[in-house]
Amino acid sequence: MIAERMHERRRNRWLALGLALATLAFASGCGESSPSRMAARVLDKYRKASGFKPLPSSGMIRIRLGAESGPAGRGEILWTPRGYRETVASAGLTTVRGIESGKAYFIDQDGVTRVVSDQVLRELRTRSYFWRRAWLFSNREKAWLTLGPADTATVSLSLTPEGGNPLTLTFSRPDGRLVSARSPRFALEFSSWTEWRDVSDPAAPVAGKLAWVGLATGPIPEAFVGGGRARFAAGAQAVPFERAAGALVVPATLSGQPVRLAIDAAEDGPVAVSPALAARLGLPFTRDAFGRTIAAGATLEIGNASWPSLWLRRSASIPPGADAVAGGCLFREAIVEFDPAAGQIRLHDPEKFGVPEGFFRTAIDDDDGRPVAVLNRGKKDLRLTAGSDTGEAALLVAAVSAERAGLSGSEALGLAWGPVHLPALPVRLAANGFFPEWGDDGKLGFPLLLRFHLFVNMPQRWMYLKPLAPSSGQ
Repeated sequence: MIAERMHERRRNRWLALGLALATLAFASGCGESSPSRMAARVLDKYRKASGFKPLPSSGMIRIRLGAESGPAGRGEILWTPRGYRETVASAGLTTVRGIESGKAYFIDQDGVTRVVSDQVLRELRTRSYFWRRAWLFSNREKAWLTLGPADTATVSLSLTPEGGNPLTLTFSRPDGRLVSARSPRFALEFSSWTEWRDVSDPAAPVAGKLAWVGLATGPIPEAFVGGGRARFAAGAQAVPFERAAGALVVPATLSGQPVRLAIDAAEDGPVAVSPALAARLGLPFTRDAFGRTIAAGATLEIGNASWPSLWLRRSASIPPGADAVAGGCLFREAIVEFDPAAGQIRLHDPEKFGVPEGFFRTAIDDDDGRPVAVLNRGKKDLRLTAGSDTGEAALLVAAVSAERAGLSGSEALGLAWGPVHLPALPVRLAANGFFPEWGDDGKLGFPLLLRFHLFVNMPQRWMYLKPLAPSSGQ
């Protein structure tokens, strides 16, 4: 009997302790200082001071791009419960990115549409969350919330929407104004309630101003994969290449002018041309809101492949020994074969391409026009733009990405490319210039690429590779 009473007392004490702990936990999670309540106060202050509200399930935003005194551009954002679309236009050049049927798509400056990587999809989900002001809903659309850095002047909130990247919103303590919005590859710095500087691409910052917000004037246009204009004569003509100051250069014809064209997969926008070549082409170049000097209507011929209409960008950063640089326009429409043993490339028609025998197959990705290879070191991956000028190094890797993958020093050990285990590779680390938190870890250079006979098939997202004997590489 006594033993039973002692057991009953112990059980009651444990129940009382558990109730006390649960009460403390509830108080810490729902008290005045809880992250959720603090966030609610910050957002409520912003809502009252700005007069802004969360936007409806379908709508449109129009944005003026560029400084008031310079070239203008426009941005248009459309959304519905199941779709999202961003359009950016300036000086006649237009690009579109969006989400349809759960996939991300990209329409580049030349009008070619394709499905792109999950990294782009996550970015667009976060952009949609921001522009729709979903963070102002009382439940913040169930985004994961944590408190960010704070000081005497500012306070910040970090929200991760479903399927998106973390988004950090920083507010002014004195007036509640939004100071900045930052997420991987998305960065706005606000100077007023409706004006900002978009530094998402540090190389091309642009001013932005909210011009109009309201209901959409029509449905979101459907996106259809295709629109390419490349033409291929019979067969795949071999074109000789050479290495020049780290770049891979081929002979080509640009708007009737013979040129030395560098191939660089990282050149994902308009074909870049030197000032001297731009002057010879006779095309009307104009400046856009992003500070680029661009022209439309160029033609390009490489071997048996031709492009009847391409956008150009004048650039002072063309590699020595070359007149122009192209990347995205080649990989999006052709299967690019690198044959180092013969010192040649070939551009194949995707409609007539047959899978080569005796080659390993590994997946590649499409990051808005850049072919991306995935190397792995154990369970850690590196996503690298494949086919770029990296100098003497085989890999140019963001320092943060290298640390994550366990790489250090000037030599990379233990990497594999699909089924192929790679030898020790010279690597160079970069402190900036990439977006590791987004999935942009660096570049895979020609010193590694040309150790293989390979076919880069970005239209179908495959790469076929065959290691070369040590003496047959370039």
